[in-house]
Amino acid sequence: MIEFEKGDKHPDDKKVIINGHQITFKELAQCVVVLCQNEDNIYPKPRFQGGDMLKDFLIECIDCRSVTNEICRKYKL
Repeated sequence: MIEFEKGDKHPDDKKVIINGHQITFKELAQCVVVLCQNEDNIYPKPRFQGGDMLKDFLIECIDCRSVTNEICRKYKL
């Protein structure tokens, strides 16, 4: 289960808690790397985009600071 708790560094600071554990940037990066590697295995280049599609999806979400229905539809999620 993913939960968000109030953080301590700023009035709008949030902590990301997964199954009772506060996730770190390093842990998040490790998860993303494994997911990209997995996509590379399932959808190998040059025929498919592999992990680059996940990277593109994440960049779009990060740039607009939201996971929108429009972006999800674009990536068929």
